Amino acid sequence: IQTAFDHSAWPIGVAGFGYGDGDDTTSLDKMRGKYTTVYLRREFDLAKDAKLDALGLSVSYDDAFIAYLNGKEVLRVGVDKGQGSTADGFTMHEAENGFDYFPLKNVAKLLKPGETNVIAIEGHNANIKSSDFTIHPLLVIGK
Repeated sequence: IQTAFDHSAWPIGVAGFGYGDGDDTTSLDKMRGKYTTVYLRREFDLAKDAKLDALGLSVSYDDAFIAYLNGKEVLRVGVDKGQGSTADGFTMHEAENGFDYFPLKNVAKLLKPGETNVIAIEGHNANIKSSDFTIHPLLVIGK
């Protein structure tokens, strides 16, 4: 995952993304039966005095995802190996369980206070014939 990436041609939507279960703000109906991976990317400015000791990701997801901060993988949930089209070994998970919180430990060194940072999420549906998909991440900084 590159931080200097031209995403200007990507569609823009409001989180959560998905189809099939009525809980997604941005519908991905064209995903059903056609592809299993969705990429999300968001630039954010980080205050110089941000509390980086309490950093985490709260995610509602179905089925799996990989998270990156400034191009470095920081969290892998439900994906055993690989990334993108080589990702494999998915664990089934339903978004109906709500948001799960994942503390991000030892990532402060990846962030650039006072500058623009990038969070990227690679969301995976375990099966192309799945009836639904959801990825709704929230980056939590400080408490």
